[in-house]
Amino acid sequence: MVNLRGRHAACRHPIRGRVFESRRESRGSFGGVFPPTSTRRAFLRRAGSTVLAVAGVSVLTSACDADGDERATTADPSTDAAASADDELVAAALDEATALAALYASTLRRHPELRSQLAGARSDVDEHVEALSGATGGTDDDTATDRPVPQTPNAARRLLAAQEERATRHLRRDANRAASGDLARLLASMAASHAQHVRLLAPHADAPKASAAPDPDTITVEVGPVIDAMNYTLAGEHAAIYAYGVIGGRLDYGSRPVREATAAWEIHRGRRIGLTALVEAGGETPVAAETGYRLPNDVGDVAAARTIAQSVEGRCTVLYATLAAIAAGEVRAYAVDALIDAAVRGYDWGAPTSALPGVADA
Repeated sequence: MVNLRGRHAACRHPIRGRVFESRRESRGSFGGVFPPTSTRRAFLRRAGSTVLAVAGVSVLTSACDADGDERATTADPSTDAAASADDELVAAALDEATALAALYASTLRRHPELRSQLAGARSDVDEHVEALSGATGGTDDDTATDRPVPQTPNAARRLLAAQEERATRHLRRDANRAASGDLARLLASMAASHAQHVRLLAPHADAPKASAAPDPDTITVEVGPVIDAMNYTLAGEHAAIYAYGVIGGRLDYGSRPVREATAAWEIHRGRRIGLTALVEAGGETPVAAETGYRLPNDVGDVAAARTIAQSVEGRCTVLYATLAAIAAGEVRAYAVDALIDAAVRGYDWGAPTSALPGVADA
């Protein structure tokens, strides 16, 4: 489990400083509200190593002595059980990702006119296979198993959308089941990616429903790293609410972007209320909002507003992916749903799909 206090020990405050800059510090930087992440390729290598380590736990419970004879080593039975359960989650996710990659390959062979529309999503799925298998490359068109594909492009898109929606459900469920925080974050991020693909393939489909925060009166809120992560996330929600307030106030009243910004403002406001209650239930002081934040650019037109909104949601995906890795139970489930919602909302504002929202750098 990652300890955020130790990780950012150089900061005098677990939220402000390097991780979160207010208007008083460098006149406020909206871009500094989340913990730093590594590059996508480096993460994929680490993710593959982590997953392979999980899958190889049963092998690592024995070793060979100098003469080559196998000798038994002791292992914690509870650790073995958790690793075995995670191994099954990895295997199921890899099977589904491989089948979906093959379906994309078959679809593009039969309907090459869809290549420009599906290239990004297909690449994302290939990266899922790479991360889950620990391999260095994606699937190969020439070796992928042929899958039945509908005769018309529209029907083919509908089939892909249905499979993407299925993958979203399965990965969301399994992210909440994972014993390993790293695996939970990986599966949650992949679920968010598939949810983006559903919006790409079926633009009129309903967006994932944003869930409410757990009731602090009915759960036990862990102290320490989980509270720190929730406070980091709360700081990001303060900044998101500010940004959407600026967008709503600068654009034409009643326009579609203003309606979308208002809806997003309501969602983030609800999350702020929920996170504040959870932090208080854990006996800590919720981080307060600053008087203002410096946005990436001025809200002079709709295009600029969309750029800011994409940045808002992208940073929220990082925060909720981190929280999903550190938390468990209902708090993790809430973080997974918020990650998916932020990834889809960012896509709706014009951001491209991502193989690992909240984990890989843009």
